[in-house]
Amino acid sequence: MMDVMIEPLSEKDVDGANAIFKTAFAAFLGHPDPKAMFGDTDSFRTRWRAKNTRVLGARIDGELVGSNVITRWGSLGWFGPLTIAPDRWDQGIAKAILVDTQRVFDAWHVTHRGLFTFPHSPKHVGLYQRFGYWPRYLTPILQRTVTAGDGPTELTRECRLFSQVPQDERPGILREILEFGGTLYPGLEVTGEIESLNDQRIGETVIVSDGSRLVGLATCHLGAGSEAGGGSTYVKFGAVAPGPGSDRRLETLVTSVEALGRARGQTQIEAGVNAAHRTTLRSLLNRGYRYGFVGVAMHSPDAPAYHRPELSVLDDWR
Repeated sequence: MMDVMIEPLSEKDVDGANAIFKTAFAAFLGHPDPKAMFGDTDSFRTRWRAKNTRVLGARIDGELVGSNVITRWGSLGWFGPLTIAPDRWDQGIAKAILVDTQRVFDAWHVTHRGLFTFPHSPKHVGLYQRFGYWPRYLTPILQRTVTAGDGPTELTRECRLFSQVPQDERPGILREILEFGGTLYPGLEVTGEIESLNDQRIGETVIVSDGSRLVGLATCHLGAGSEAGGGSTYVKFGAVAPGPGSDRRLETLVTSVEALGRARGQTQIEAGVNAAHRTTLRSLLNRGYRYGFVGVAMHSPDAPAYHRPELSVLDDWR
């Protein structure tokens, strides 16, 4: 194997790493124009700027040849996209990046690790399995078209946006969200995603309350320059409190996410649902959502974390 240097990606290399990211996916998926890959979405720079991520770059003889984005959600960490320049494939670079990725997770003391990959690719599944990640349930990416005239443009009365919470109340809301995450998986924390959306102005977080109790949330990327892309609302993470009434809470959350999309002029809603969440998946399909594409979640250890049937969660680890 060549001498590969792995180090944190510097700001001056973000554009180069983003170009490799697009080129690698275009080559794998057969897209004719790498520059047009993913349209006007920004899934790389926005993550590099986030406070809850670490981006590693790989170099050979000073040349940037690949990168990996590592995300921390409290006690749970996941990585991707991990991309290598196509002319450098099969040279052991991905393995070198994964070694250092595991070290980052070790330093963060996460109790669970994961990723999202192509279920039809033995190469990808096999590589990650050698590092202790096991394929579990498929994760369909669901999509639904909405228009201003087919539903509400106002959030339901139980919901509000994090951006509308007064500054002096935000620390308390973030503490509630941290406690809520712990009901899904011990130590789960998605406040970094919420703050990233707010700080970069690339989306909104919908909060659902039952009286004084927080019972749900959805972090939503909105439009061009975010992970959603022009005309789209993308739910990166969403969940409602488990137990009696969870079906109604999920309906309230999704209705408000769709209303947010309409109000912002977005015509498509996109959300991943791990197939372990059978009731949630059926609920969205019955609501008119359809499969866009399907990935598979791989876990280390080989355990579900919060991908459990009794929970209602919208997410994918792309």
